[in-house]
This record gives sequence, C-alpha cells and structure tokens, in this order.
Amino acid sequence: MSFIQSRQSIFLISILTAVIIWFGESLVHFFILDQRRTFELLPNDLNELWMRAIICGLIIIFGIYSQIHSNKKMDLEAEKMRTLKATMNTVHDLVGNSLAGIKLLLGEPNKNNIVDKETHKKLIKLIDETFSSLRDISNIEEINEKQFHNEIYHLEINK
Repeated sequence: MSFIQSRQSIFLISILTAVIIWFGESLVHFFILDQRRTFELLPNDLNELWMRAIICGLIIIFGIYSQIHSNKKMDLEAEKMRTLKATMNTVHDLVGNSLAGIKLLLGEPNKNNIVDKETHKKLIKLIDETFSSLRDISNIEEINEKQFHNEIYHLEINK
C-alpha cells in the first residue's frame, strides 16, 4: 500500500500543513511585519496566538474529517473486493466442476461415439479456455467495471 493510499496519509498531510503554516506565519512576522522583534515561534500577542491556533486547528480537524471519510471509502472498496473474490471463487468451483465433469464424459474421441473428433477438439479447447478465464477472474486484484448496456456491467480482467 502506497503512502497516498495509507490509512493516515490525509491526517499526516494536514498536520504537516498546519506546522508549515504556523512556521511560515512566524517567518512573515519576523521578516516583514515586526522587523524589530526577535523570531517568535509562539507569539506573545494573544490575538496572534489565538488566530494561528484556530487556523491550524481547523486544518487538522478538516484532515481528520477527510481521513475518516477516506478510510470508510477504502473499507467499502475492500469489502467489495472480498465479496467479489468470494463470489468468483464460488463460480469458479461450480462451473469448473461442471466443466471437468463434461470433459470427463467426453473422454477420448476414439472410445465413444458421442461426438466426432473435430467437435471433440473444439469442446476440449472451449473448456480449457473457460478454465483459464475462470482462473483469471478468481485471481482478480482490482475492480474495473465497464457498463455493457443500460444497467448491465461486466468486469474488465487485466492479464
């Protein structure tokens, strides 16, 4: 998980922003506004201290608020992925077992007269391709939905 996607990144950025603003405000007062005074990280003027504390506090509170909503969104995405994986594993098991049974019933083209050799080859190829597709879907790591028609969506599988 990268820093951008981490569970505390927005909160840490808001704290860093508040510290930079506090320090920058001190530098502005030292170099521009109160040139006769010494550098004060904590201003003696209570109005200035109160103003900086409120602004930095609001930045941090907004960071906490944003982080909470970001974490909820990440939790929802994780739950969506768990549900999708469970569904796809179930589909893989059910369809895979059915296809394996069909493949077993087909057997060798020389031993039975169910289908001719050409049809047998095509069926085996189709079953093997379906097994491969099911394996790819079961190992999905990212949800990429694409709208197929009206309210019908399908997954795009990255191989």
